[in-house]
Amino acid sequence: MAQIEPGAGELDRRITIRLREDFAVEDAGLKPTFSQARHRWAKIRSVGTAVYTDSMQTDDRITHRIWVRLLEGITTYHEVVAGTVIYRVKRSAPWGSGKRFTLIEVEELGQLKPSGGVYV
Repeated sequence: MAQIEPGAGELDRRITIRLREDFAVEDAGLKPTFSQARHRWAKIRSVGTAVYTDSMQTDDRITHRIWVRLLEGITTYHEVVAGTVIYRVKRSAPWGSGKRFTLIEVEELGQLKPSGGVYV
């Protein structure tokens, strides 16, 4: 089965891919810091019910797929911010022939808070 690459005009959402690092702070808390922000145009689509249900059963929730122009080095330590929604990266891989696009599978975490994360 051939994998169809995103067509002209389908990369229609502006996203930021950032590296998240948590540092210990007093009172046994964690403070997130973000670095390596990469801004890209992307195609974001929610997964079908079969994929979502299967991922829930394995406790590896995938809620959306994101396509971007070829981008290497995206790991589970990264987050994707699209508008006011934050997504946790679950995995990424080259798409199709692997020469033009990267597919990132993510889990939606929620709305972006003033602190830059999903918590307070």
